[in-house]
Amino acid sequence: MTKPFITYTTQIEKLKNEKNLIITNTDFALTSLKNISYYGLIDGYKHPFIDIHTRKYVNNTCFENIVALYELDEDLRELFFKYLCRIERKLRSSISYHFCQKHGERQEECLNPNNYNMIPKNMRGIIKLIQMLDNISNKNKNHKYLVYQRNKYHNIPLWVTCNALTFGQISKMFEFLLQNIQGLICQDFGNIKKNEMIIYLKVLTLYRNVCAHNERLFSYHTYIDIPDTLIHKRLNIPKSGSKYICGKNDLFCVVITFRYLLPQADFLVFKKQLVHIFNQYEKKISNLRLDKLYEYMGFPSNWKHITKFHKI
Repeated sequence: MTKPFITYTTQIEKLKNEKNLIITNTDFALTSLKNISYYGLIDGYKHPFIDIHTRKYVNNTCFENIVALYELDEDLRELFFKYLCRIERKLRSSISYHFCQKHGERQEECLNPNNYNMIPKNMRGIIKLIQMLDNISNKNKNHKYLVYQRNKYHNIPLWVTCNALTFGQISKMFEFLLQNIQGLICQDFGNIKKNEMIIYLKVLTLYRNVCAHNERLFSYHTYIDIPDTLIHKRLNIPKSGSKYICGKNDLFCVVITFRYLLPQADFLVFKKQLVHIFNQYEKKISNLRLDKLYEYMGFPSNWKHITKFHKI
């Protein structure tokens, strides 16, 4: 069975009469549903306010509570995306610099499988990477800077090609590079271990996609766990068995990753902006307290102490 189409007015009546959602300003509710959609707003952000057994709203939840959570998530997406892009930009620069320093600027070098770590588990991925780089170098006409380099110099160096790669593609490229180049790139990010870097980049790619596609961020969890870090230990995050209960595959794991990959000055600004977003949320009409929200995001109550100690 499929859900039938219902009008905005019927949606509002259903929320009030069947779901016990308090709606005092019908015009505001109507405008919000038009701008965001029922699925994007209600289906996306109702869960913290719903009794899982009755599937009705509890604790006098009002329409504004859901909108406040949606707007918080929107602010979080904007903030996290900004700093994800900074890491992406630095990664592009670092990969192209160290690769070209070793192999030269000719585009044939990034198409040469011998310039990658051709161990058996990497071979299929490297072939796909080279095919994609070949398409960008020799066929892609979507970017004027590629066409210009191709026509004028008959060569597109990697520092140009990298700009046409997605975060996921550039992350894969890092995974397939020779180990000595990986090591130099990790030094640019503060001596991160290469295996940890690979996992960090996989997780950040997933979160970048969530932010870029305007999906729900605050409660998103990845299927990949970041490695245990000194930060987990210093914050005294409790464990379930041998696994930390938060900061592994939730939004707080991104904060931990930022702590390792962002310059200290950038991270301090990020943290200040994040605190401001949370403070603004507390001032809004909401019956979802900040400590409960922290649980959805995987934030320990003492998360602000993340900058009180060295990360290594």
